[in-house]
Amino acid sequence: MKQVWKRVFSTPFTYNEASFRDTFLVNQPVEFNAQLLPLERIIYSFWTGDNEMSGARKESVESLRQNSGVDFRLITKDNLDNYIHEESPLHEGFQYLSAVHKSDYLRCYFMHHYGGGYSDVKPCSKSWKSSFDYLEKNPAYWLLSYREVAKRGVAQVANKNLLKILNNYWHLLAGNCAYICRANTPFTLNWYTELNSRMDDYLPELKINPGNIMGDNEGYPIKWTAILGEIYHPLCLKYNNRLLFSNKIKPGLRRYR
Repeated sequence: MKQVWKRVFSTPFTYNEASFRDTFLVNQPVEFNAQLLPLERIIYSFWTGDNEMSGARKESVESLRQNSGVDFRLITKDNLDNYIHEESPLHEGFQYLSAVHKSDYLRCYFMHHYGGGYSDVKPCSKSWKSSFDYLEKNPAYWLLSYREVAKRGVAQVANKNLLKILNNYWHLLAGNCAYICRANTPFTLNWYTELNSRMDDYLPELKINPGNIMGDNEGYPIKWTAILGEIYHPLCLKYNNRLLFSNKIKPGLRRYR
């Protein structure tokens, strides 16, 4: 079937702040008057640990370089400093995060400050060119991704009311493994602000129990989705009228490790 750009939903949703007063979603205004920045035609991926990539991961990197059709940059601990703004340094707690959570932090940092594309280190089989073209030509939209694959993919937020709404409208949520994002929008500002607020809360425990590669060591205080999916998915719902969906940039989700 020919790929189409999707904005028609079977179940509409309108964000009502009154329904989310006990969540972080009310912390920033829905509207934002900053001028839209040019859309960078770059895909960023992150490999932040000292562990060597597997053969499958190296093949994924090569597929992103060869098949995406745009500039691809792998950010590692060796070149990361080249991308950090002096006026917006990494959070103090970044150094204590697990390798996985460092990647979670950096995708937010890069999407807010730089925009462009992000992909997990997973196989890429299709060009991203038309996706960049489409988002660039439609300035009313801020993020393009594939639709979340199923209800089971919803981040399990602690707030029961918010979780119920996310489960009911899971089809409005963007996948978290690959997307194209405009920099400095209300979406990214909400995301970046909440991320750093949570990092403030975690910092004392992080200093005592820093993470290993996966963050599964005893005492590590941050659960798997706490600083990414549990922020990103609620924001997808809040700003659902600013999202576009396409499977053109959906990465391979099997046998990538």
